Amino acid sequence: MPVCEGCGTRADDTHISRRTARLELAKKFRPVQIKVLFLDSAPPNRIEDFFYNPARDRADRSIASRMFFDELTKCAGTGEGTGMQEVMLLGAFQGRGYFLTHALDCAFEDQADPQNSLRRVAPSVLKRIQEVYKPTYVVPLSQPTSGLIRLFGLIGWGERLVLDKGGPFVDPYLGNPKRQAEMGTAFGERIKRALAVLP
Repeated sequence: MPVCEGCGTRADDTHISRRTARLELAKKFRPVQIKVLFLDSAPPNRIEDFFYNPARDRADRSIASRMFFDELTKCAGTGEGTGMQEVMLLGAFQGRGYFLTHALDCAFEDQADPQNSLRRVAPSVLKRIQEVYKPTYVVPLSQPTSGLIRLFGLIGWGERLVLDKGGPFVDPYLGNPKRQAEMGTAFGERIKRALAVLP
């Protein structure tokens, strides 16, 4: 079995082709100059749930991925996906110089030890961000990216991080709209406010 370049694990052809498909979808919406790089830990397992795979029918997305999509596009001031086609929202997101990437190119479900996989790829992730993406700011998303925050400080990128109380922006209730509303955990407006005060 070949070794996947995205996560370093031995992988079958299906795993490799899913990674390739995600990279191709994301490339279509990558800005020429990235102002804000949103850094999540890993993409969802289902290609239908991938942020850069615009859904013709939003019912194809899981509830959690629909909520994630709406919160992230809200950061660009575009409103929610229910009122506009997702491809238009992704175009607006791109137009603001925003781009979402993942520390791991492959889903956590494909990893025997996701945390160890993240630690293993951390140096190459930081190098890719510094040399390829070259963003003005980095917004860590999800709890697993908290381990990368200290590393950004070590390479002198601490001032480029946009954090939520010193950590990544997290919504533990993605997939549960009622609970999210009760707890006020949606991160779209919080990120939007944090970005609004940046120079």
